[in-house]
Order: sequence, then C-alpha cells, then structure tokens
Amino acid sequence: MHILVTGASGRIGRYVVKELLSAGHNVTSVDVLPAEEGNLPRFLRVDLTDAGEVYQALATAKAEAVVHMGAWANAGVVPDTRTYGDNVQGTFNIFQACADLGIQRIVSASSAQVYGFAKALPVYVPVDEAHPLRPANCYALSKVVGEQAADYFFDRFGMTILSFRLMGIRTPTQLDAEIDQLAHAPDGGTSLLWTRTDARDAAVACRLAVEVESVASGPYNITGSRVVLSHPTTALIERYFGDETEVRDALPGHVSPMSCIKAEAAFGYQPQYVWSMSQKHLESG
Repeated sequence: MHILVTGASGRIGRYVVKELLSAGHNVTSVDVLPAEEGNLPRFLRVDLTDAGEVYQALATAKAEAVVHMGAWANAGVVPDTRTYGDNVQGTFNIFQACADLGIQRIVSASSAQVYGFAKALPVYVPVDEAHPLRPANCYALSKVVGEQAADYFFDRFGMTILSFRLMGIRTPTQLDAEIDQLAHAPDGGTSLLWTRTDARDAAVACRLAVEVESVASGPYNITGSRVVLSHPTTALIERYFGDETEVRDALPGHVSPMSCIKAEAAFGYQPQYVWSMSQKHLESG
C-alpha cells in the first residue's frame, strides 16, 4: 500500500515510518522540519498549512492512505495562535485533499489532552472515548476541532478517519528516566494516569488501523496497557482521585485507568512494550 506519513521526523512519526516499511508498504515521509540524514526514505519537506503543497505531496506519493502525525506537538512550542491555527489548518488541508483525491483511510493524531486531566480529575475510570472533553489549552482545543473535522468528512464524504487519542507517548530512550521520576513523585503522574506508551506500540497501532479491511470512523484511545508504578491502580485512584472520580469498572492489578478496549476490538491494538519499574525494554535496531 502507498502511504503518506506527515510529521515523519517527529517522536511518533519516525517509528510509524519504520513500522510501515518493515511491513512492506511504500512510504512517503513529509515534515516541515528537515529529515535527519538517512533516517527517512522518500522525504518531502511540506508545510501542511499550504494546501497546494499538501495536494502535490499526496499526488506524488500516489497515496492510498495517510497517517497524519504532523502538528505542533504541544502548547508553548510556538505562540498559541500559531499552535491552534497551524494544527487546525494543516489537519483540514489533509482531510480536504484526501477527499478530493479519493483517499478514504486516514489515521489522525488527536491527543488524550482533549480529556483535560492536567486541569481536572477524570469524571470516571476506566476512561473510555465517551468521557467528556475538556480541552485546557490551545493544543488540546486544536485536537478537539480536528476530531470534529473528521466527523464532518465522514458525514459528507464517507471517509474513514480514526482519531487517535494518544497518551504518554515516549521513545524507548526516554522512558527509564520518566519512570524513575514518577517513582519518586507519584503525585506528578495524575495528568497521564501514571501510564506511558512506547512509541513503537503507537506505530503498530497506526499500521494496524490502515491495514484492517473495515473499521469504524471515530476516536480511539491509544496508550500503554498498565500503570508503570509498583502501586496497584486502585490504590493510586483512591489516594490521588478519591471520591471525585467514579470507578465504574474494576481496575485489577496494574491495568491503566485509560481504556483501549475499543482499539483492541476494532483493529487488534495490544501494546507489546509494557514498561514498568521492574520491566524495561531497550531500544532495538
């Protein structure tokens, strides 16, 4: 399959490209930043806010599907007006160009920041895709709008757009230090529910979502399968959330408070790199 990956130089995008290539797909990588030498095959430097560049990149790639990871990756990297404006414009340009060119399958990076856990505790756990959205910054707001745009293109053009609510994505080399930091200060882990996701697992989720024959358009939680600390999940919930968060279903052992059941049922997502204080995975080739 011919697949275009936006944000291919980024933390997740580079692993998506590697995963797709290893599965035998023909990949075109695009990013506004220059590629690291030798890191990305068939690379195009593309500004996603320029509709003409987006159309030409898709046409050049002969794209049959798109994995859209390109965006300012958080608030505070650039001024808020640019974070919001560029992310929304870039996402709309991708969706519109795909609609016009007949490309029906898109995996688009949303974010678990749409739930607003940096400012407010979960209303309930496990957190599923029906949880209220409470964007707390311009980045999260841009991701909510991206999901709404996906709904629009599904309704109008029948496109299948999977909005991945990605949480705690880290490269393998980043995870040890983050787990050690959480072990010393668990109170600092509430916004990501003490859960981290290996970028390689996020990349596999992207591949599975473009490869599956039939899948529903809409949001999907993508995160690690367990909390990384040695404390059981229920103990963490009781200590740091208390009565403010409703526990709707059992959270046995160290299972993550964020549910990925929908993604598992839809396209078989199951994290393979399950990081914890006692179990660690080194970067592989």
